[in-house]
Amino acid sequence: MTRRHKLLTSLTSRASENEKTIDIQNDRLMDEAFAKSFATICTIFSSAQCDEFIHPEYLSRFYYVLQQGLRFYSGDEQRSQAIIESILLHSEDIFRINLRGINMLIPLYLEPIEYYLNIDVQTYISNNLGLAKGVNNASIIRDRFIRIRLKSIQILMSIISLPFHYEHLEQHLFEDYLEKSHDVQTTTKKTFSEYRLKIVPLLLIALQTEQDVVNAQYLFGTIRLACSLTAHHERQQDQTDDSHQDHAAQYLRHAVLSICEKGTNDSQLFLAALDTLISIVTDPICKLPIDVWKNVLKRLCTFIDTQLHRSPKDHTREMHSTCVATYNTLITLIIERPTLLDDYENLFKLCEIIELGISGEKAQSSDRLVFKKEKEFHPASQRVAEAAEYLMFVLFEHKAVLHLKNDICRNGLDESTFENLMESSPFKYFAVNGNTLFAMNELPINLNNGLPAVILLCRGLFGKNVWTLNFRHDPISNPSIQLNKSCERLVSENGKTSSPRISNNHTDQKEKILITHGIKNERAKSELSIPTLNSIIKRDEENLNLFRALKVKQIPVEEQAIERSHIYDEKLSPECKPLESQDSFESIRLFLSHHGFCSLDSMDYLKNGKHWNDSKPFDRFQTRIQLLDSTAENFFDDIKKLDKTSPILYCTGQIFYLKKHQYTILESFENMETPEELNPAFLKMVSQFGSVVEVKRHCGWTGSSETSWKTVSSSHSNTNPQTKTICEIDGYDSILYWVDLTTEMAFYLPHNFSMNHPSPEMRILIVWLEEFRDDLDSVLPAQEPSSKFRDISIIGIHPLKNHLFRISLNANAQRMQSACASIPLIDGMVVPLNILSFFLRQAVNTLSRRKRLEDSQSSQTAYSLRKTRITKIIEKYQNRTDNSEEFFQNIFFLSTQKQTTNTESTTRSNPMVIVQS
Repeated sequence: MTRRHKLLTSLTSRASENEKTIDIQNDRLMDEAFAKSFATICTIFSSAQCDEFIHPEYLSRFYYVLQQGLRFYSGDEQRSQAIIESILLHSEDIFRINLRGINMLIPLYLEPIEYYLNIDVQTYISNNLGLAKGVNNASIIRDRFIRIRLKSIQILMSIISLPFHYEHLEQHLFEDYLEKSHDVQTTTKKTFSEYRLKIVPLLLIALQTEQDVVNAQYLFGTIRLACSLTAHHERQQDQTDDSHQDHAAQYLRHAVLSICEKGTNDSQLFLAALDTLISIVTDPICKLPIDVWKNVLKRLCTFIDTQLHRSPKDHTREMHSTCVATYNTLITLIIERPTLLDDYENLFKLCEIIELGISGEKAQSSDRLVFKKEKEFHPASQRVAEAAEYLMFVLFEHKAVLHLKNDICRNGLDESTFENLMESSPFKYFAVNGNTLFAMNELPINLNNGLPAVILLCRGLFGKNVWTLNFRHDPISNPSIQLNKSCERLVSENGKTSSPRISNNHTDQKEKILITHGIKNERAKSELSIPTLNSIIKRDEENLNLFRALKVKQIPVEEQAIERSHIYDEKLSPECKPLESQDSFESIRLFLSHHGFCSLDSMDYLKNGKHWNDSKPFDRFQTRIQLLDSTAENFFDDIKKLDKTSPILYCTGQIFYLKKHQYTILESFENMETPEELNPAFLKMVSQFGSVVEVKRHCGWTGSSETSWKTVSSSHSNTNPQTKTICEIDGYDSILYWVDLTTEMAFYLPHNFSMNHPSPEMRILIVWLEEFRDDLDSVLPAQEPSSKFRDISIIGIHPLKNHLFRISLNANAQRMQSACASIPLIDGMVVPLNILSFFLRQAVNTLSRRKRLEDSQSSQTAYSLRKTRITKIIEKYQNRTDNSEEFFQNIFFLSTQKQTTNTESTTRSNPMVIVQS
């Protein structure tokens, strides 16, 4: 009996365990069934077309189901969590498809989103690991949590503009209709602005707990949108309320520092962080204290230093790409925030990483002090060295004044511009240091108030500069210097000299002040960072006091020596007579001599065609000059090819407008002929892309290499621009142009489109979609798949009924090894109209920079291309001669070619305009 009783007991316990197991399995199956049912209904409504009519009865029941599903029921936590997660995983589009009344669900979604963005992945795994058993449960749970956070970020990206768009609009809560009678007046009223205080800080919290690379990039883009929205809101508040506190600057500070800290973990994440920083620093509305950008500059310099000091086996193409992108970010940073260069510490850090990028090591290392003449050049790669040289160029050329954003024709001058000023003398061409071309000519004296001057066209690795250089005995900035009357000579009409009358009248002194020739050259920001003499007096006060004491003792000794010399010197010195005034000058010889190009060693190498030996310290620091033969065939053709090589990044955006029931961009060309039928928001967006310029009068980038970077004749440049219609901005007649010191951009609305485009650059299409498309590639003309599709990125803009705009990107715009290669725009983002044009322009710029960074092996940078062409010109047209007389006749203007001085020209204004690019 005992054995039978034990057997029955064991069978009963096994049966109860099986029943519990079956119950648990049934519960899990029920939970999965509930979750799938909620996922299905969310997918059905989220897939609705933007203009599709849905009966209010269906919408109300759908909203009620979501309200019940988003609740967290105590006692049934597992099922509630499964349903909430299922809803979040299938609701990323629900707030951007024009569903009526959907905004009342915002507070219901925010509560679970806040929960999942506040916890980290380890906490989530530990809370859910016991719910399932298996070998790979931890990785499965981790992947699910990452997808939930991604969908939550995408939902926030859809609704973050609503609090700023509606702001004080009263929000009706779902519970007010369910739990209270319609006759009862609700006591709690909420506005959309309350969501702003909840969503904006939540993004920074989510960034701190985020561990996935893709999610972090989406957070970068969403935070970037939040920064602009917050800054615009603060500016509006400042205009209405003077006592309003500036919360935007504080939020921007935390956002920038968080992005810098988060972005160093992964190369693609770091590139996204750099794009975000560039987007923020170039936004004029996002103002931050200079100490924040100083911190950013320090971190970027530290990153480059750390990367380039890694072991050789860790140096990869991807790592070098991040270093190049960091150098480019520093360039943008010092251009947009030039006050950074006022700090000696910032300038020192920049010089250190420039030196590290060019030579491969720093002079002031921890091991020893390396002098420049002993340094060996071993850069990490040629790309890194070029990026460092570009930063050095901008650092020492960037002016203390505002940069010339309006000077769109800064490289539009060449030799033909000065033909009417020159009589018969041609330009002389020289090659300096093997990487710079000088084109020099003497300006006629009668055009320059009787003073010698040189016109210099300097074609270097980073562009073309045009200067006029005057030769004076006294600095033009100090006209108060008393001239030595005994040395003044005037040239009379018959060529004889006569002594002027001495007068003490102030009017005579004023007449002798020289008229300035052109515009004064501004000092660079790097010059202003050098400490002044007065700033270091306190530091060396002790040494200065010692010097003063020595000076007091030395003065009497020197005075006694001078007196003794007068006593013993009985021979009277003859009167010093001034030299005769010259009416002809060899200005080019003066320029080359004054700047060290005509040293004895340089002339010897130039005359005999010797090669410089870089291994010798003396040869390394000698100025190297070579004479070029401009009379050779095809010389000026090669010069023009060099001028048509842009030194900065250029990119193009083609704009299209697709109405309803139009399916490809080929159907959109006729829409521009009737602008009154277009959406007014589209016209406003287009007008904010840039300035309207005519292609024939424009010397910058026009969207086509055939019509870009040309010399504009004076007849065209002096013509007043006419008002253009939107139909005329087609790329042939006119374009919309935008430029800064690093980028020039052209936008236009083409009248035709071909897949076979000869340019190797990425083609970026901006398509306005009145009817939303899931597949943006379908708007392209039907054609066989080819590599041309790879070079076409499409940015779609769909206007929503709430007057916000949904952004969509094709797969190509997101393919470049990054989820967000077009920051600040991200697929699915909803933005207002006031920042739409600015974000689009930045997105075009980001896509172009990413494309060039990705294709660094197959395509040359502007720097390397210009360097190659300059080297070929030097090798092809170098003038080698053994005859010294012939050599000097070629290199200098003959003194026998006198230029008559026109005395009347001293009172005539100078028609010459100095242009410095």
